[in-house]
Amino acid sequence: MVDAMEAPMSTGDDLIPPSSTSAPVSVTGSPPILVPAGQGSDMTKEEVREQAKQAVLGRLTKEEEEERSTRNKEMLPSEKNLGHMTLEEKFDFARRYKEAGNVFFKENKYEFALKNYTETITYLRHGLRMGQTNSEGVPLGAMRQELDPESKEIIASCQSNMAACALKLGRMEDVVKHASAALDQDIKEGAKARALFRRSKAYHAMGKVEEAHADVAEAAREAPGDKAVQQHLQVVGREFRELKKKEREAARTLWQGKLKQEEGADTTEEKKTKEGKGRGQGEDEAAETGQSQGGFLNLGFVWRAIRGLFAGIFGG
Repeated sequence: MVDAMEAPMSTGDDLIPPSSTSAPVSVTGSPPILVPAGQGSDMTKEEVREQAKQAVLGRLTKEEEEERSTRNKEMLPSEKNLGHMTLEEKFDFARRYKEAGNVFFKENKYEFALKNYTETITYLRHGLRMGQTNSEGVPLGAMRQELDPESKEIIASCQSNMAACALKLGRMEDVVKHASAALDQDIKEGAKARALFRRSKAYHAMGKVEEAHADVAEAAREAPGDKAVQQHLQVVGREFRELKKKEREAARTLWQGKLKQEEGADTTEEKKTKEGKGRGQGEDEAAETGQSQGGFLNLGFVWRAIRGLFAGIFGG
């Protein structure tokens, strides 16, 4: 089922990071893409050629790339070479190239769609200025340009769509990466909800319930009437509440155990105190008894002494 949240309609991430040390490579049926030519003399011609091949094919086989290229040319007929298009025509080409990726998505050709979205992003970041140079003669196409609002909007849409493709392919970490890249941009409410929904699905599959709940809860606020979001919110919400319940029970058990330990320590201390007091009281009583007995003994001695004194005086 392809609904509002499953269809690629909004935002994800750039799989080919732009580099100032890149060289343009022309791909038949595709906008120019950039492949690293950075190491220069450190790389052999074979290594550069292999790197260029990987940049062109990606995860596709040569036959699959040829099929994708042919399909793109059929969907995007153009009488002009990209280098001869006006800026507006280039923007229009980028939008249509992204839409061709949407067609691939609907046909379940997710790798084809990913490639179209990736190349659209690269084209918007570099290809719009192909053939132009700055004051120092450096090709503008090899430099990262400040993006205009229209380019940002198209790129954000591609990035979210890439997250949708990665979700279908089971690449959850890529989903998080692409959706996060889209959410880092100033995107529209509907697009934001879709990106949040896709990232939530990935987090949920990765066992990150709290992160999944945070994203789908926000998506529900952004798109309160979306059934797919509400269904996912119910599922994740139950797991989130159960997780929090277990955390509270664990905390309560830990706290109760700590209280018992403290109570046991208090009882032992109280017992020691009572025993100490008992011993002290016994010693005091014994001392008092001794003092009393000693007193009686002393009085007897004095009485005997007095009797002896009287006897000596009176001869008795």
